[in-house]
Amino acid sequence: MGSPLRTTICLATMILPALLGCSESTSSSGGFTISGTVQNNTQTEIPTNARLLVVWVVSSGSPDYTYVFGQGTIDRNAGTFELVMTNPPPTAALNAGALGVGIVIATTNASLSTGDDVVDIPATDLIGAAGWYGVIYVGDPAGAAQVRTWSADFDTGYGVGVGEEVPGSYDKFVPTSPSSVVLVIDDLSNIRFVNWT
Repeated sequence: MGSPLRTTICLATMILPALLGCSESTSSSGGFTISGTVQNNTQTEIPTNARLLVVWVVSSGSPDYTYVFGQGTIDRNAGTFELVMTNPPPTAALNAGALGVGIVIATTNASLSTGDDVVDIPATDLIGAAGWYGVIYVGDPAGAAQVRTWSADFDTGYGVGVGEEVPGSYDKFVPTSPSSVVLVIDDLSNIRFVNWT
């Protein structure tokens, strides 16, 4: 079964069969840094106009959608990336207003901005993602636990999760270091995503 992020992206581009931590947390005043390495699986350099965004996957209602909130930078020479979240995600970016699951993506689309849904851009504008990782935001722990029980493993505020397969069920996120994320530059069909919904 496809991930929510990939499903949403593919639906958006008419490829229907194929988007949709240490549990360190921060207050809205501090800022939370997510960083890691870039794994470029292509035979070409990362485009100079590539942007790093966080796309929040919302599947608690119908239909599923994504919500752009947060951006960062790619250091092509060092093969690293970094983004800093300084404010909580808007309620519209959260599942049931309580649990946020954001996917770091790389895109060449210059017009995507806060609040946009990636279904509105061509698939060719998406050049990579940190598919096996999630930027996790827990606003209300009780409400988040009703959405996904694994959210109880994360502190209130921001954290980073890495995917873990659960036999016979949906994948889940487990806390990992916010500096251990791997951003894969490749066609989305070649990137593994956490199927948590």
